[in-house]
Amino acid sequence: MSTTYDRTELISSISFTDIERDNGSFSEDKLVEAMDLFEQYGFIRLVNVFSHKRMANLNSHYRHRYRHLLQGTNKDDLRPLFTVDVEGPFNDETFYANPHIHSFVCNILGRKCILGAMSSVASYPGAPDQRLHRDTQAIFGDGPDDYTIDKNVPVYAMTVLIPLVDCTLETGCTKVWPKSHLTPNDSEALRIDSLDPEVFVGSALITNSKLLHRGGANLSDRLRPLLYMTYHRSWFRDFYGYEDRPPVNVTNFEYRKIPDNHKHMFSWTKNTYKYIRYKAMVKRLLPRFVKKQAGKIVRR
Repeated sequence: MSTTYDRTELISSISFTDIERDNGSFSEDKLVEAMDLFEQYGFIRLVNVFSHKRMANLNSHYRHRYRHLLQGTNKDDLRPLFTVDVEGPFNDETFYANPHIHSFVCNILGRKCILGAMSSVASYPGAPDQRLHRDTQAIFGDGPDDYTIDKNVPVYAMTVLIPLVDCTLETGCTKVWPKSHLTPNDSEALRIDSLDPEVFVGSALITNSKLLHRGGANLSDRLRPLLYMTYHRSWFRDFYGYEDRPPVNVTNFEYRKIPDNHKHMFSWTKNTYKYIRYKAMVKRLLPRFVKKQAGKIVRR
């Protein structure tokens, strides 16, 4: 394995003009090219999909709302990971359903795809390289690292990385192993030369959940906060890594603000079957409770 640093000609990337960005227009030619690159390499960098004004608004809210998590950490890897609440500028369809990103995601995962996670990882100065990983464990293999079958399965989950400061070789890029989503295990994936695509504020890096990657070391003297959202096919759920926190956190009040055409994206957190199960449990327990209370009254 060797590392090839930010070689622009080797990085699958699609750029948008300010007019295309503001109009939310994703031409058919660019969309097809982006999908082809993503299928081939397992990642795509979309350049200039958020305006500087919008990113400044997101960054301001983020720094204020999560300041208690950004003033120090006891994490050994200096990378606190936490759920970002769906509120304020994060409860805005131009963020979680950005026209370019959402169009791209839906063309791969289908129009019924859901939002599987909205989180942040903040790398402190001195944070080392992150551990090598794929965002989802194999679902058809004999073990979590057996992608013999999964590598031939169409994409069922993808991650969108959105930096709040420029992700450079100094602050730390997300190192990727191109085409590793097509390999049967990590040993085979590591035979591939890695890349360090720099991603600047206003742009996003989208990865196939089966792509081998890791966050780079933060060699700078400033915090490197990164937002990420995962999108799933409607039938897929990812529970790994969310044992102690919700993957998506949206209150009923905030949920009512979401446009009807996007409410399905939050179906994992607002699962109607959950309420059916609660109702069935109440029906099952209520008679027992009533009989118990009635017995107390009779005994009195």
